[in-house]
Amino acid sequence: MNNDPDRGANATPHVLVGMGGWELPSFRDVFYPSKMEKGFRKLEFYSRFFDLIEVNATFYNTSLSPNQARQWLEDVRQNPNFTFSVKLFRGFTHTFDATKEDALAVHRLLEPLRAAEKLAGLVIQFSDSFQRTREREAYLWKLRTAFPEDVLFLDVRHRSWDDPSFYEFCRDNGLNLINVDLPQMRAHRQLQENAWEGIAYFRMMGRNAEAWNGGQSADRYRYFYSDAELEELRQHIKISGAHKTFVVFHNDPNAFSLVNGLQTKNMLTPGSRLHAPGSLVTAFPQLKKFCDPVESGPSLFPF
Repeated sequence: MNNDPDRGANATPHVLVGMGGWELPSFRDVFYPSKMEKGFRKLEFYSRFFDLIEVNATFYNTSLSPNQARQWLEDVRQNPNFTFSVKLFRGFTHTFDATKEDALAVHRLLEPLRAAEKLAGLVIQFSDSFQRTREREAYLWKLRTAFPEDVLFLDVRHRSWDDPSFYEFCRDNGLNLINVDLPQMRAHRQLQENAWEGIAYFRMMGRNAEAWNGGQSADRYRYFYSDAELEELRQHIKISGAHKTFVVFHNDPNAFSLVNGLQTKNMLTPGSRLHAPGSLVTAFPQLKKFCDPVESGPSLFPF
C-alpha cells in the first residue's frame, strides 16, 4: 500500500538487513568463533556481515546506559552503513507500568545514537491481544508525544488495526506501521508492504503455526523461510516502493535468521558474492552458492 505520495519509481531503494539482537545463544559457535580471543566484540564481528541490528535487550529493562550506546557505536565504526533500531521497553507495551523515569532512561540511551545519526527509530511492539479501541489509539498518540524526535515503528498484530482510518491516524501522527510476518492465525495481520514517508520496516517472525497454537512458546520462532517465501518478501519490498527499507529476521532458534538474512541480501543483489563466517557456511552448505567463507581475525574487515 502506497502511503507516501512523494515516493516514485525513480527512487533508488536502500535495503538494510539484520537480526533482532546479537547476543543470541543460537549464534554461538555457528556464527561467532568457538574460541574468542581477549577483547573480542560480538557486535563488531556481527557488523562485518550485516548493516542493521534491532536492539532487543532494551525491551526487558531500561538500565542500559549512554556509555553502552557509545560502545556500540565504537563496535560498528568500521561499517559506515550500520544502523540501529531500538525496541521500546515492555513497560510501555505489555505491562503498561512504565514511568517518566523509564522514558527519560530511553531518551538518554538513544541520545548518542541520534547524535551519530545511526538511529533508525524505536520499535514499539504490542502483543496480538492488543486490539484497536479509541483508548488505545489515544495511548499511541501519547507514545508519539513521549518520543517526539524519533521515528516510531509500530508493530500492532491484531487484524482490527487493518483499517484505512487507522492508516490515516498513523500518517497524521507520524507513526510508521511495521509489516510483520506471522502465522496466519489468532487474528494476526497479514504481511503487507506499507511504507511511510518513504520508509518500510519488515519484521520476519516465522510461520510456525503449531507452536503459536498451543505448542511450546519457545518454539514460536523456530522456522526456516524457504526460497519461495523469501521471494515473496522481495516482492513485498519491491511493491512498497520505499527508498529505505529495514528487514529484521527474528527466527533465531538454530541460527536460521542468519541464513535467511544472507539469502535475502543475495536475493536483493543477484550475482553478488557475500561473506560469511566459515563455521556458518559449514553448518549451512547452501550458503556456498553465494558466500565466501572467512575466518575471524583483525584483518577481516574491511574486505
